[in-house]
Amino acid sequence: MGHLENCLKMIYLLRTNNRIKKKELAERLEVSERQIKRYKEALDPYFDIEEKAGIYGGYKLIDDNGYFPIKNLLTEHEIYLIKDFIQSIDSNFLEGNEELANAISKINFTFGNDSNLLSNSIIPYSRVKPMKKEDENKVLCISKSILEEIEIIINYKGNNDNSPKERRIQPYKLITYKGEKYLVAFCLLKNDIRFFKLSRIIYFKCTKIKFKKKIDINKILKEQRKNSIGIFGGEEYKLKLKIAPPMANTIAERIWVDNQKITYLDDGKIIFQATMKGGPEISSWILSMGESVQIIEPIELKEKIKDILRKMINNF
Repeated sequence: MGHLENCLKMIYLLRTNNRIKKKELAERLEVSERQIKRYKEALDPYFDIEEKAGIYGGYKLIDDNGYFPIKNLLTEHEIYLIKDFIQSIDSNFLEGNEELANAISKINFTFGNDSNLLSNSIIPYSRVKPMKKEDENKVLCISKSILEEIEIIINYKGNNDNSPKERRIQPYKLITYKGEKYLVAFCLLKNDIRFFKLSRIIYFKCTKIKFKKKIDINKILKEQRKNSIGIFGGEEYKLKLKIAPPMANTIAERIWVDNQKITYLDDGKIIFQATMKGGPEISSWILSMGESVQIIEPIELKEKIKDILRKMINNF
């Protein structure tokens, strides 16, 4: 039985017993008492489990607030739909609202934790295609591999690949970005962390090879998002843009990166300055402003976007 299944079973045992010994839990779950302690530590952020020493001691679940039984009222597909909706919420909405984030964490765990909570950075303008049943199963299997630290072999078709390529990877985290699901994993072929879009994983199989997580993936994701218009990092630019209405208002109303500086001009225009990472996403963002934007700096980005525009014109 996997760690996630054991954690869930442990909660059910605690809910149906007034107090239960660590030894008895270990016997019921067929693991060591040390492993039971690890399960308790994993559950502590979501459940109040009291530990009492002595002959009448043991573990007791204190006030589970009734949220755990929700799982019994819903089908697996309904649970999946709710989780998918939660993950589509713009994460900026949660900034500074620790109470709401904690409540959603509990819901997320109740429905089976997929190692991710609200990873969206930007709500997309288009709608993501509904996930097929086989893709839902893919998510569940990959989630289990992440939890149990098992290497996966995938056939993956990237943007620039003519055909799928086989990769052996160590899965770390499932995230949702712009409504699409990605697997963050250490690629043994590239010897680096890579982001694999789930819809482009043509085939995958779990190996029997265990690995130990040595990378702080949350730290990496935090660094990737820092002053980046996307989560995948990319080339860094020191931007200086002059933006006219109506786009001036739209840009000024949002925080794009933490270091941005906006100067308002008398004619309704703004000067937008920031150090931003994002590569192609920065180009797309600037192009989306149309004739409202003028690139003052850097010159190399200005020339790059001119080249994109020339190629676009030649295609029409």
